[in-house]
Parts: sequence; structure tokens; C-alpha cells
Amino acid sequence: MAEPEEVVEPLHLELEDREVYLAKIPTALGASWKNVQESELMLGSIKLEKKSALGRRKGMLTVNPSTLVDDIPTEYRVEVSETPLKLKVFSLDGSGRMAIEGTVKNSCTVMAQRNDQYSKMCKQRLIKSMVKTRIVQPLEDLPRVKKARIQFTIEKPDAEGEEDDADSKLLDRSDKKIKMSKDELKNLVFHHFEERDYWPLKELNYHCRQPESFLKEVLKEICVYHRKGPNKSCYELKPQYKDGVSTNA
Repeated sequence: MAEPEEVVEPLHLELEDREVYLAKIPTALGASWKNVQESELMLGSIKLEKKSALGRRKGMLTVNPSTLVDDIPTEYRVEVSETPLKLKVFSLDGSGRMAIEGTVKNSCTVMAQRNDQYSKMCKQRLIKSMVKTRIVQPLEDLPRVKKARIQFTIEKPDAEGEEDDADSKLLDRSDKKIKMSKDELKNLVFHHFEERDYWPLKELNYHCRQPESFLKEVLKEICVYHRKGPNKSCYELKPQYKDGVSTNA
């Protein structure tokens, strides 16, 4: 008995020349938009400036609040540039119809605007990350567990001589330091820079309670270190990180 011939559906190319954008958006925003059920609901609006000499355009995206959950920001910076990649957008619906929906000619990067909304979201994430969920489960026959000694390693401070040793007494050497992730530590540092503009390493780590070398690694990414002047031996946020931080100093 001969096998039935495989049916190949045609590929529709009517919209191949339509210009589409390849957008890179924050994870939280993408997760909210993924849950939108209404196909006709407007996600937001974009205002773009004229192209620069390099062919790039900057602008602002204002997101429809009804498409968001929790405290996700509604304002984002947008950067659009032409892409050399030859990409096509392919679709396949439930009936088996296949089509090319357009050609990617521009890439778009969406970044959260550092404002009060962004600061509030960072604080909420930090608070949630520090909450530990504990479960109590009663046992009829409690098994015997061999007691084990838990050891904590406290890293020694670097001997680079960048920071003064005058603040070293602020740290209690007996404190146990449980290492955070880099993103959690950055959010915590941003939170403390809302209180004041300048922090010595030792005093900041008194609040963060992290391995000193790890804190210095994060500070080098987001801060400027003053070697002289009235704020000698202190760290200050780089200008690009100050937009979303309001200080009380």
C-alpha cells in the first residue's frame, strides 16, 4: 500500500517587505505584556527624536498602566538603530497557514527610566529577596541527626591602601557575612546612596555586611572613588546612576 503524499502548505509572502522592529525589553515588562489577553489593547506610545549623524534615534516609551502588574515602571528610554542582520518574521496560525510578516530593518533597545517608580521597584525587589520562607513540618518519629559545625569564612581586607584604615573599627570581625548576588548588592548600595552622596568603604560595608573585596568590585562598576579633596577616601555614584536616586543629604 502506497504511503500518502505529504502536503506542503504554501508560504505567503504578501507582507515580506513590511518594516518591523526587533525590540529588546526589560524582563519584568516583557512578563507583564505576555499576560495581556486583549489583542486590540494598546501597550503604550513612543515619541522618537530625529535621526543622529550615526543613523540612531532616541526617544521615550510611555506604557499603558493597565498592561502592567505590581510596581513596574511606566516610563522607559528607547534607542533605535539600523541593523545589518537580514531577519524575517515568520508566523504559523492554528490552521497551518504560514506567512512572512515582515523584515527586520531596525533594532530597538528599551531601558527603564531611573525615576521614583524605578527606585520603588528596586526597593520592593530587595525586600522580597530578603524575606525567607520557613516551613514547619511535624514528624512522628524524629530521626537522629548528627550535629555538624558550621564554619563561616570572613575575607581579609585588601592591602591596596586605597581606603583609610580609620574606619576599620566600624566592622565587627565576628559578624557572619552571607554573600548576596551582585544585583541584590547593587540595589542595596543604591538604597544607601539615597541617604547621602558620599560613603567610605568601611562605613558602607557596616550596613551591607558583605565580603569587602566583593563590595569593592560592585562599587568600581557604579561609583567614583575620591582619592583627594573634601570627600577623600569616599565613594560617589557615577552620574548615570544618580538619575533614579534621591538623597536626603
